[in-house]
Amino acid sequence: MSEPQPGLPRLLRIVREPSASLTHHDAARRVNAGELERVRPGVVRPVPVPLEAMDRFERHEERRKRYVDRVAAVATTRKSAAVFAGRSALAIWDYAVTDDWPPDVELLEQPGSARRSKRGVVVHRNPFDAEDVVPWGDRFVTSPARTLADLARAGDFAAAVIALDHALSDRVDAARRVTKEEIAEILERASGRGLARAQQVLEFADGRSGSGGESLSRVGIHLMGFEPPERQVRHPHPGGYYDSDFWWPPTRFRPPTIGEFDGIMKYLREDMRGGADASQIVVVEKLREDFLRGEGNGFTRWGWREARTPVRLLRPLLLRAGIRIVRRPLI
Repeated sequence: MSEPQPGLPRLLRIVREPSASLTHHDAARRVNAGELERVRPGVVRPVPVPLEAMDRFERHEERRKRYVDRVAAVATTRKSAAVFAGRSALAIWDYAVTDDWPPDVELLEQPGSARRSKRGVVVHRNPFDAEDVVPWGDRFVTSPARTLADLARAGDFAAAVIALDHALSDRVDAARRVTKEEIAEILERASGRGLARAQQVLEFADGRSGSGGESLSRVGIHLMGFEPPERQVRHPHPGGYYDSDFWWPPTRFRPPTIGEFDGIMKYLREDMRGGADASQIVVVEKLREDFLRGEGNGFTRWGWREARTPVRLLRPLLLRAGIRIVRRPLI
């Protein structure tokens, strides 16, 4: 397995010796002048572009990079070996998330370790084997499978499903892709709390999700007790086929119904537009929807706002589309 990149280039280490390339005095002067900002005691970086100047995707990625800067700052200032884990490992491996990064950096230690959580570093004591970690620069990070197994045990069902859906999919490169069997093998070796919860995450995860928004929507649909949709159903047309994010078969009370998570990224990100501009994508989406409606399908769309607040916004939308609640909601 390839190791993730260290992620240190935009950080500057402060050294107190007068001969150093960046001394404590130089760093303080440049911080006061607005040229640098402190990431952690002893580490600074060039002042980044304000988040307000970025689009939604750029802000999301920049927040991850800033958090990885904090992780890397801990790596470069520690005198002893460290294994980065939890959300810190999730950021290093760049798996999908839909919420903000935590303020603390997370480390993994064997149960007998005397290290304590302090100064923005949280220490988790859980057994791990040599194959559970890989190099990250001159430090270590939990492997993709161990990172996702730990996240599945941690208790946030939605966060774990979103990351695991991403890792199971072809949206990631081979170094970051995992299988359910790899995670199951780690869980079989594990002990303690969270194993039953992790198994539920593993069973529910689905690499067919095309985005974190689709994964979050699928979690909301499940937790609200709606009838489960079929995923990525293909609809042939003269030029090939269309895939639908969610498809519910017909009942006595409604036609077959398609549900689509309409993420704004396909309009903003050039690499997702395939050379088309946003107006062209709108036209293509309209023709696609017209064809699918012409098959006799009902059609409903939602975006991030509805996916993030499913009980308040997504539930009434699905009910209006005729989707039934078939079991007791979990939220």
